[in-house]
Parts: sequence; structure tokens; C-alpha cells
Amino acid sequence: MTRSKSLKQKIKDIGEVSYGWGTFSIRFQKKITLHGDECLGLTDFDKMEIVLEDSSEDKVLRPTLLHEIWHIIFSTMGLRADDEDATVELKTTNEFVVESATRGLLLFQRLNPELWSVIFDEQ
Repeated sequence: MTRSKSLKQKIKDIGEVSYGWGTFSIRFQKKITLHGDECLGLTDFDKMEIVLEDSSEDKVLRPTLLHEIWHIIFSTMGLRADDEDATVELKTTNEFVVESATRGLLLFQRLNPELWSVIFDEQ
């Protein structure tokens, strides 16, 4: 009987997210903190890495990884402040956001087909 790998192990095996202009490594860590608050994941643009909570169950890990990937997608679209927690006024249209997000997600899929399959449970 073949035992399938856990989601965490599949993510570890892939180990990175490519986004054309840069490749982000993926690593797991216990007790991630940002500005003194615990969090389930973070994307560090200076280190080019995504850090995920080591103890997260699949039902939390999958959306957390996707959340962190959206940070990369939105940053690529120009929706990133110098301080990620800063509030910036954004004037745009629904159509711009939808079109940009669609292109960003499709670019992610094209550059990361194996990770796409893992996130969307196609394997």
C-alpha cells in the first residue's frame, strides 16, 4: 500500500515559487512573528522567501500558502507599499483589479504547474 505524501511534504519537495522576476524559497518555521504578533505565514521580499507555520494542518496550510502567493502577485501588479502594513489609498476600478488578478494567477499557474496542482489538490 502506497502512502501519499502530506501537503506539507509536497510543498517542501517543491521548495519554491517562481514569479518570473524572482524566485521565492518556501520554508517552514515554528512560531512566526511579525511586529510582535504571531502569524501563520509571511512573505519576506528582502529575503525572497515565504515562511509557513510548521505546525499548520492542511486545512490551514493550503489557504495560508495561497494567501502568501497573493502577496507576490499583488506586489507584481504594483499594489505594495514600502511597509506592507501601511494603508495606501488606492484608486482603481473593479475591472482593473479583476483583470490584473486574473493575469497574475494565470502567470503563477504557468510558472509553477506542480505547486498549482498541489494547492488546488489535482494530484
